[in-house]
Amino acid sequence: MSEKKMFRKAPLALAIAALLNPYTLSAQEAESDTNTQTEEPVAEQNVDENQNAQRATEHSFERIIVTASPLQRTVLESAQPVHILYGDALRESEAATLGETLRGLPGVQATYYSPTSSSPIIRGLDGPRVKIVQNGLDVGDISRGGPDHAVSTEASTAEQIEVLRGPATLLFGSGASGGVVNVVDNRVPRQPIDGLEGSYGARYNSVSDERSGSFDLNAGQGDFALHLDGFYRKANDTRVPEFHTPDGEHAEKIENSFTDDKGATLGASYFFNDGFAGFSFGRLEREYGIPGHSHGEDEHGEDEHGEDEHEHDHDHDHDHESGHAHEDGVYADMVQDRFQFISSFNNPFAGFESIDFNVGYTDLTHQEIEDEYVETGFNLEKTELRVIARHNPIAGWRGAIGTQISQQEYSSFGSEAYTPATDTDSAGVFWIAERGFGDITWEVGARIEQVELDSENFNKIDYTPLSASTGMNWRVSDGLKLAASVSYSERAPTANELFANGAHFATRTFEVGGVYNIHHLDGHEEEGHDDHGHDDHGHDDHGDDHSDHGHGEYAYELEIADFALAKERSMNIDFGMHFEGDRWHLDANLFFNKIHDFIYLDNKGFASELLDADIFHSDHSEHGEGEEHDHEHDFGELPVYQYAQQSAELYGYELSGRYVFNQNWSLEGFSDYTRAVFTDGGNVPRIPAQRFGVSASYNQENWDATLGYTHYFAQNRTADNEESTDSFGLVNLHFNYYPGYFAGQDVAVYLKAENLTNELGYAHSSFIRNYAPLPGRGFGFGIRASF
Repeated sequence: MSEKKMFRKAPLALAIAALLNPYTLSAQEAESDTNTQTEEPVAEQNVDENQNAQRATEHSFERIIVTASPLQRTVLESAQPVHILYGDALRESEAATLGETLRGLPGVQATYYSPTSSSPIIRGLDGPRVKIVQNGLDVGDISRGGPDHAVSTEASTAEQIEVLRGPATLLFGSGASGGVVNVVDNRVPRQPIDGLEGSYGARYNSVSDERSGSFDLNAGQGDFALHLDGFYRKANDTRVPEFHTPDGEHAEKIENSFTDDKGATLGASYFFNDGFAGFSFGRLEREYGIPGHSHGEDEHGEDEHGEDEHEHDHDHDHDHESGHAHEDGVYADMVQDRFQFISSFNNPFAGFESIDFNVGYTDLTHQEIEDEYVETGFNLEKTELRVIARHNPIAGWRGAIGTQISQQEYSSFGSEAYTPATDTDSAGVFWIAERGFGDITWEVGARIEQVELDSENFNKIDYTPLSASTGMNWRVSDGLKLAASVSYSERAPTANELFANGAHFATRTFEVGGVYNIHHLDGHEEEGHDDHGHDDHGHDDHGDDHSDHGHGEYAYELEIADFALAKERSMNIDFGMHFEGDRWHLDANLFFNKIHDFIYLDNKGFASELLDADIFHSDHSEHGEGEEHDHEHDFGELPVYQYAQQSAELYGYELSGRYVFNQNWSLEGFSDYTRAVFTDGGNVPRIPAQRFGVSASYNQENWDATLGYTHYFAQNRTADNEESTDSFGLVNLHFNYYPGYFAGQDVAVYLKAENLTNELGYAHSSFIRNYAPLPGRGFGFGIRASF
């Protein structure tokens, strides 16, 4: 990446939602530099131009601060592997979902339920093990509970996205045992602004006829600053290479994969001598198709709806490719309101350098609609408080203490309300510190947390997760840095993992939580939990008995277990290296993660029609305005899966590097790999395949082009009853043109071609991969301007 693109500034904007390679700095660079930053190189050594560019790149990494860290470390100062996506790289990677935006980073892939719903996978872990936060606070959605639920955050209005690979429970609590994604934006201005600055842009992509645009405005005078951003995105069904579904149908697109998104955020801050205080409000609306997610006639008899079912009264009109409307499939209608208050005080009292307050409240409504009737609805309200106080050095240790408190209220209704209404409260305190010993910096930290789950029809369940870590960062020389860390973390089970009892059509399973035992009606206990809350993992084969039970006759029943699931306990070891030379740099990471009592979905070997699961729930109540869903649901032959536990090991590597031939040509490459096995034998399901990629870039004064290839290896190390995935390769081309200033605005134009060879590829991590291949050949263009 040329210096010109990396350091040209669109003040805290990056907001242009659809622009693929805009010019913007990270928020931290904006804070450390003035608003009159020029295009001159940061590193001004008297060396040739390609060396100068390389050193400027390293210098920028030294200054990019990880806002997720209370100690405000830079990327290269962190013992934990961190990747920050910002500026041109963020815009070039930008997609409709967070998972697709980040999937090109080493160690990060995506669940890819479809292009409309795709969440990050970090080192093979996702769902409740990967915390997604916005400006340090939980996003407050239900995306961690199901792959068909979209993440309620937007990459197009982000300044930077921070990915912490490996356990981050120390800072973010029980839900971050696999990693953290922190989406940083400027909804609450943190720096004074003089006048008006901003950016805007628009783009189009042919693979789904996507039309999108966004804007970012920041204005200020004296002690006040205002922020306003917004985005809009509309797309039809995604085109894919020709393939055949498991049903034998010929397809050239992912049916019911449209999306219609929009959102806006307004914020304001007041600055005083020793800090600032600010508030923001944002609304996000997403309406998107859910491929392969049809309740069908099996669930509704003749597809008749009772009079008390909710009719969807929103007036939406989507111009899908084939002219079809919503009646052709299930679609989601998600609305979230988010309030956030941030305040920071310098030198608040003796012994402390600063104290930060961060408070957030989110109110989410997520409805899944078929034939204009609300089949399933989810409601979630979450309030979170995070306070961090940085203390003066104690015996040379620079550190911070913090507390995090959250309250969450969840309820659902309808045919897929498989988890009952549950309140989840948590409170934790933590301490993190570092001290330099010459060229070595040591890091230590610890956290204790209390998690309480209170669900209807169950007694309260309490957990006390603990976390601790230590690590070091050794600057061996000016160009070589080594890092190592050891961390212990615990994770409390989620409401889904504990209390689930019902059909989950997105995964085509009938899920049973860990608070239940499954009994054979003959009186033989088919599966249970031992006295320590662990699943005994027995596999009582009742396959021969199935023929003795006709449709509607139960062979199994549920019973409340004496013990719930235990906490997950993991020990993680990380080694990292960063080498920077005159012409090239290399980053390498090795990791090993041993997870005791790993929670997973265990296939019970029989269908839901044989299970009497109606132990006391009826659509899990909370049906909208208190109305009852009066018709019966026949879940048919969904396979029964129960949340169970056994130990697992995950290990692998991440590599990335860049070589600069001269001031015009450079070559980049990366590779990553995760192996995940159960210690008692067998593979953890849906682990992404190994990858490697290479790209060549050519840069001129006002344009650049990059041609890249990424190869996905076949994934043959599969779990029981899991199909393997073939290898494939994707070829992408990006072209960026920077005409310079026009009418006082810094303008950029881009063209791109993705999957140039129209290769058929499947994401092994996807629950519906055989119905939703990766997108086919697509061409895009866009324009962005900043002022």
